[in-house]
Amino acid sequence: MEKVGEITGIRNGQLEISFCRPKDCGHCHACEGGQKPTVIRVDGEGRVGDYAAVELPTATVAKASLLAYAVPVGGLLLGMLAGQAIGGGTVAGTAIGGGAGFALCVAAVAVTEKARRTSPKWQPKLTKVFPKELYENEKGDQEDDHSSDQ
Repeated sequence: MEKVGEITGIRNGQLEISFCRPKDCGHCHACEGGQKPTVIRVDGEGRVGDYAAVELPTATVAKASLLAYAVPVGGLLLGMLAGQAIGGGTVAGTAIGGGAGFALCVAAVAVTEKARRTSPKWQPKLTKVFPKELYENEKGDQEDDHSSDQ
């Protein structure tokens, strides 16, 4: 998955790249009208105001989603089964087991998050840097091409 954002700062040798949600998804205003930027830091060279393409492999995104969502839900279900077995089939035993399983899995994901955050294989990679003028000209040409299709 590749995204293009604007280089908005350089700190400690890393580029700060800001991404905004596309204009077409700003209609519900859940993210402040699509204007709330997401900022990431990557190693690389560029100038403030230039645009940068950043890539994170799709498999890495899928694994991160699996860890964040499926592991806690799996813990909840396994905890419910264990709680039901240990608690003699009572609702309280099932609820306590489910809560404990969920909490343990969320804690495990949180504890291992620091290792993922510092591991290069989980980090986005800078693939290209475009001077601001070049990127805006290419973007304008693409918009002109799409408008002539209508």
